Amino acid sequence: MIRNYFKIAWRNIRSNKLFTALNIAGLAIGLCVCMILFSFVNTELGFDKMYSNSEDIYRVNMETSEEYNFETWATMPNAVGPAIAQDIPQVKLMTRLIKDDFGATASLKIGDKNFTENRLYLADSAIFKMFDFKFLEGNSNDAFSKPKSIVLSQSAKIRLFGNQDAMGQLIIVNNINTLQVSGIYADLPKNSVMDIDMVYNIMDTWMGTNVYWSNASYETYLQLEPNSNVSNLQNQATGLIDKYVDKDNQYFTKFIFQPLTEIHLHSAHVREAYSSKMGSITAIKSLLFLSLLVLLIACINYMNLATANAQKRAKGIGINKVLGANRRQMLSLFYVETGIMVFLSIAIGYAVSFLTLPLFKSITGNELSYQDLLDTPILIGLLIIWILVTLVAGSYPAISMSNISPLILVNKSKKKGSASELIRKGLVVFQFAASIVLIIAVTIILQQMAFIKNRNLGYDPNGIVAVSVKSAETEQQVESLIKGLERLVNVESVSAVQSMPGANESGRSVYKMATDGTGLPIASCRTDGNIVNTLKLKVIAGNELPETIPEGDSIIYSLINEKILNYLDYKTPEDAIGKIIHTELGSMAIITGVVENFNFNSLKESVGGYMYYKSRKAPEGIRTLLVRYNTQDLSKFMSQLQQTFNEALPNTAFDYQFLDRHVAQLYASEEKTASTATLFSVLAIFIACLGLFGLAAFTAEQRTKEIGVRKVLGATVTGITRLLSKDFLKLVLVAFVIAAPVAYLIMRNWLLDFAYRTEISWWVFAFAGIAALCIALITVSFQAIKAAMANPVKSLRTE
Repeated sequence: MIRNYFKIAWRNIRSNKLFTALNIAGLAIGLCVCMILFSFVNTELGFDKMYSNSEDIYRVNMETSEEYNFETWATMPNAVGPAIAQDIPQVKLMTRLIKDDFGATASLKIGDKNFTENRLYLADSAIFKMFDFKFLEGNSNDAFSKPKSIVLSQSAKIRLFGNQDAMGQLIIVNNINTLQVSGIYADLPKNSVMDIDMVYNIMDTWMGTNVYWSNASYETYLQLEPNSNVSNLQNQATGLIDKYVDKDNQYFTKFIFQPLTEIHLHSAHVREAYSSKMGSITAIKSLLFLSLLVLLIACINYMNLATANAQKRAKGIGINKVLGANRRQMLSLFYVETGIMVFLSIAIGYAVSFLTLPLFKSITGNELSYQDLLDTPILIGLLIIWILVTLVAGSYPAISMSNISPLILVNKSKKKGSASELIRKGLVVFQFAASIVLIIAVTIILQQMAFIKNRNLGYDPNGIVAVSVKSAETEQQVESLIKGLERLVNVESVSAVQSMPGANESGRSVYKMATDGTGLPIASCRTDGNIVNTLKLKVIAGNELPETIPEGDSIIYSLINEKILNYLDYKTPEDAIGKIIHTELGSMAIITGVVENFNFNSLKESVGGYMYYKSRKAPEGIRTLLVRYNTQDLSKFMSQLQQTFNEALPNTAFDYQFLDRHVAQLYASEEKTASTATLFSVLAIFIACLGLFGLAAFTAEQRTKEIGVRKVLGATVTGITRLLSKDFLKLVLVAFVIAAPVAYLIMRNWLLDFAYRTEISWWVFAFAGIAALCIALITVSFQAIKAAMANPVKSLRTE
């Protein structure tokens, strides 16, 4: 019996080539998208679960006080970890983690070669056991047994030493520390938040030995005893704040133990984390929803085309029932047919997913490997998808067609407005409503991204390159470099700064009175150059920072933005000039100028307080040169820049970053969202059009004789095309009425993430509606015009 089902089903599939081609194409595209995205989601959900003790590992986050808006930070003072490990017995292992030089790119010197490194960390030795480091050379027990030791990942070893032996070799870091390689470990898994390429002992530096409760720059990880009461331990840790920190200095109020396996996807609200591998559970949910939506649209295509094809198959179904076939047997036949169709679609979709993986990566920016598509959960998922899609897509056609009465053999009339026709129309409305929502969403996302790119930030990041000089051996080298750069023809200005905007400024507070306990958190940045000209800031009162400061002058000259000015309650900007500004910089800080607000952080955040300052004895060092240039030949200019750098700092790696690219990187996740949503929209609309094309073809075929009669009676091609198209266009209009308010609510909530956002304009909805109508009209018109131009003699010959 089963064998006969397969034979009959295969014969029906082969006999309806258009139906088969449209369904397989739609299902294959939908399944291809699902397989790629399920692979990506599988990788994201598997982050950090590979470690043997992952269930017992937690990152300690801290909640700040009202002064810092109750934010949650991933970093904290370096005294927190040792205090928790000492006072709470259930803590089995503890490690602190911090990027070298607080996150700045490191300069490495090996022999006569210079390198840059973004993933150099300091940590306690417990990190090796906590995160299952697999040592290829050396071992975890004595990796840090000797002072000034450093261990490298296998890929870092190859990058720095090639095929040569690295053990025992010396690495000079930032022209300050000389470290000796004591171990090589296998690269950490790609789905781990630990993005460490090399690490040295934090206890070899003041960061590990000089513990304090002030500066919050260190991540802290704990491995607890199995089955510990995490809530109680978290409360115990929070109690240590009152034990070790004076009330006046408590700018954080609570410690939060975040499970290691939740860090990657559940840290959107957490600030100051070091890892570059931060995902988003919201993005994962959106991708899952969109992929299932595309697959659902493909399933709806199958339902629509299968039920539309029922009229052609009605005679065969009737004969089978007359010959004794019961409803259960007919259901089985249609499910087998659907199963074969879905199996073919999965096979094609799976093959296509391997071919399109590079395209997916280039469009969405999401990293996937071919191995991810071969993981056991994905292969099991394919079987589950096959069963589910067969049941979902095949249920309605199987039930509706198995209910066809054998009386169809003697009664060929077709009831207009039958249940199957109404359901089919409803499914078409759903398809196009989903497509219209996607069109509106993509349009608003692209509009917001254009708004961000074109918004005046308050400074001009274009034409500026930031060159790192933090590894310079002497101040004279930096001065020599500045003079060399100023001699270059294409250099307009050079400013020596602590950091570029929004990178590694110092966190301070401004107080209205020196005796105030709370103030306005601000970012402060030391500068020794003409920062106003370099960044093109707009001074609204006072003067720029002085070019030179006389010997013995102890004044700290500051340039503040309007945010600070308004907080200090000065009536006019001019009133603030020459006044003392109360910060942690001391009592000799005065305001020399006020500039307009500028967005030094992402436009997701409101403008914060910002202060540039200049002093002969500044607490922060000069780490970056901002070079404004004007050239048509950027490649040549960068060669000149590097040559000048190498002459002034021969023992330092040349490290630079374009400021406009740094700003663009702030919106990398939104760019991915835009690219992904655009891709899904195109695919969803294409699949919907496949279904609409098929329905139009079947409608034209069913009305062949009616069209012939109309043409004989004088109907024009335009009139017949309009007749066949109007019913479909009505469905698209209904879909638009449903989709518009849904899309508005979704995108209004999405825009709330931005402090500065575009308005949702009426033309976005008009564009989406017109686009959907045009797409549907083009799709349907092809079949309508074909039917209208057919020779009526052929269609009426049998009458």
